[in-house]
Amino acid sequence: MTTATVRAALPAARRHRMSLWRLEWLRLTRTPRAIALAVLFAVIGLVEPVATRYASDLISHLSHGARVSLPPPTPAQAINSYVTEITLIGLILVVALTAGALSFDTSHGLATFLRTKASSMWELVVPRVAVHAGAAAAAYVLGSLCAWYETRVLIGSVPAAAMLEGMLCGVAYFVLAVTLTALAASLVRSTIGTVAITLGILIALPIAGTFAVIASWLPSALVNAPVGLAGGTQRFSHYLPALAVSVAADALALAVAVRRLRAREI
Repeated sequence: MTTATVRAALPAARRHRMSLWRLEWLRLTRTPRAIALAVLFAVIGLVEPVATRYASDLISHLSHGARVSLPPPTPAQAINSYVTEITLIGLILVVALTAGALSFDTSHGLATFLRTKASSMWELVVPRVAVHAGAAAAAYVLGSLCAWYETRVLIGSVPAAAMLEGMLCGVAYFVLAVTLTALAASLVRSTIGTVAITLGILIALPIAGTFAVIASWLPSALVNAPVGLAGGTQRFSHYLPALAVSVAADALALAVAVRRLRAREI
């Protein structure tokens, strides 16, 4: 192959690589997926501080007039309410959307088409993981900003540094959820199976965290980091081991997923 031929082929190769990224971006933005993520996280971020602020009134109303007196809510409690809901509902949605994108081997025709279009499995998997990780991170930050605003208006302020550090920890956890979904997709072909395995791993992490020796190293420690930082009960340095393990787990999960998907028979 001559040098001129190679130079002529480079633009086409670049367009092909960009098309895979663009395809995944369009799959996310031109369907209800991106809107569903943004709306869900934003609504939870706006509603949970309100529910925390008026919890005593709500309980009194549901108790048919019986007066219920609760201690004044704190900003940390409002953030905790948001984190609790988002790591249940929001996490399931993120995992489900990512599993749908990575379970391309469920269809023989689609799997054959995609594998022949991509020059390597990395080129096929990385755009899907990166786009969904970015979407999950953006949605988490959006929800956190909404919760921060409502908490400040209704209950009290949260230090900006603590809130931003908490967002970083939360984003790292959601990115890990995406890479674990990629790993699960390499173990089974079905979307439901991928979701089940991923959620099973994420549920097992806090169970393993009951052992104090490894608790601070497990990524599950990042879930409640926004609460600990907002309440002043923990410093950011406490979560550095869990962040380091999460980053290493991201790289390992992605590498194993690509290796297994490349070796899988269609």
